[in-house]
Amino acid sequence: MKIDHELEEQEKIIHWLNENLSCAYDLKERNIQLAHSCFDLVIEHHAAICLLYKSGLFGSMFSLLRVEFETFVNGLWLFHVADDHQVRRYEKNDLNLGFGTKVNMIENRLGISEGALKIIKSSSWSIFNDFTHGGYQSLVRRSNEIHTGAVNYQEKDLVSALRHAGLFALFSGVQLASMANDDNLVNKALAFYKSYGK
Repeated sequence: MKIDHELEEQEKIIHWLNENLSCAYDLKERNIQLAHSCFDLVIEHHAAICLLYKSGLFGSMFSLLRVEFETFVNGLWLFHVADDHQVRRYEKNDLNLGFGTKVNMIENRLGISEGALKIIKSSSWSIFNDFTHGGYQSLVRRSNEIHTGAVNYQEKDLVSALRHAGLFALFSGVQLASMANDDNLVNKALAFYKSYGK
């Protein structure tokens, strides 16, 4: 089954990240500390999504996709964009920057036009919100005229959820590798990312 293969791919990601990113980091600057925690949390969410899949808790698995993506974007924003004043406001939960604004700021800072973040936001943000907040898309996958629950989820949707989760974890792994100031590790992380799914 395709889903069994995809789960194997996700387990490879978990293993690679754990084996290669348990290294020393220079976390003296506050924005770097917070960004590092975001990327680490994304990787934890990915592992949780895999565990929820194995437990047949598909609704909860899908609900973490928005959380994982949003945490990744927060990490990128803290790492690449935020100044000291913005970091202080972020710490006080007083930033008042919308998610789309953060995406635009990141891609502008990195010199990316219509990059992956905007594409994912445009194609998936609405459905991720439904999954997280009990919207229609989270409910329609659970039910038919007879049953509700895990039995009704389609394999293609489960594969897609695992793939999204894996990509966010891999993107976070690349960011963590760059924080380690180790070019070899960055190259290994990029090579592993490029090999994903092949």
